[in-house]
Amino acid sequence: MRIWILDPQLTAERRLWIEGWARHSRHQILAFTLPPLPRMPSGLSSALARERARRLARRIRRYLTGSAIRDPSRQPLGLPDLMLLTDGLDGEAFVEEVSDLLAGIPLWIYWHTSAMAGPKVSTPEEIDVELRTARAVERCIFHGKSQRQGFLSALSRHEPALACRIEKGAVVLPPGFDPLPLPSEAQPFREPLVFWILRGEPEEIPMLIAALDHPALHSLNFQVLLLSERPDIETPRMQRLPHRLRARILGILSPEGYEVQRWAHTARAVVDGSIRIHSPIHLIRLAFEGPWPLVPASSGLLDALPEALWPPCTYHSPEELAERLGILLTDPPPDSREIRQALAPWMWPVLASRYDDLCETILSNSSGSTG
Repeated sequence: MRIWILDPQLTAERRLWIEGWARHSRHQILAFTLPPLPRMPSGLSSALARERARRLARRIRRYLTGSAIRDPSRQPLGLPDLMLLTDGLDGEAFVEEVSDLLAGIPLWIYWHTSAMAGPKVSTPEEIDVELRTARAVERCIFHGKSQRQGFLSALSRHEPALACRIEKGAVVLPPGFDPLPLPSEAQPFREPLVFWILRGEPEEIPMLIAALDHPALHSLNFQVLLLSERPDIETPRMQRLPHRLRARILGILSPEGYEVQRWAHTARAVVDGSIRIHSPIHLIRLAFEGPWPLVPASSGLLDALPEALWPPCTYHSPEELAERLGILLTDPPPDSREIRQALAPWMWPVLASRYDDLCETILSNSSGSTG
């Protein structure tokens, strides 16, 4: 089977997701991608979503016909069996651009993140883009149960009939991961170390300030290492923090950085600092190595964990995050082996077959019903 993945904003997490599935899949997976923008946008605009859709469409047209220009005399070669979009583009604009080439090819989407799943922190323009995309695809795949529920609930308020259609074929497939490489051992810090993942969202800095400045953490000695795919963009934001908080922060590194890999086994906790529902691949890879995860109550990580671990791993507010973190920093490090065991089924050598089986089963059933 030939599967094409179309990603309009190839962040490191999305790259890890594509490469992991392609490496372990029994199918032929080809990715058409666009790089992240030089500057991190505060939100997804309709104009940007359309431009990404058109750029990817032109790339596919060039791949199939040798020209990015629509030309009826050029017949496409090597069509896929399935096209899988990811979020961040205008699905209707994409279909308009390639309908002459790819008519009849199933078009699905995998939601790494979704404005509709978190409408309180999303703009009407972002939601409109996702509505246009939901109309264009046959099937939606969500990375987590909470994301699926939030998306369908919001969609039902906008377009009830579309929500009913999407719900019938909505599937949850967690994001797979490969463990971090095994670097040389690192000496533990004299003070407990906390990883804190940032994603460039405007809500993250108030969350960081409110949590670190909470009385529950005032008397505790610990250090924070911020993790961001774009350290160059996050650094100016960190320089505006109060001095008393900057003194706790060691610096900002990429989640894939060598130093992060070395310290992953000695860190006390890893915090997902975004209240939006993101695909938690960086978080999962770190939590698998031992740091205790602290995540918003909507995080897809909870799908892997037994319910008994939800309370000590989740927070609903900055105050609750500070209290959870204070417990982890005060008491002896918790035994994270149960978390590691719970995450093991999400490793790509195991999970890739679930992705492959889903594609095969649905496409086979569709072909049978058509025939």
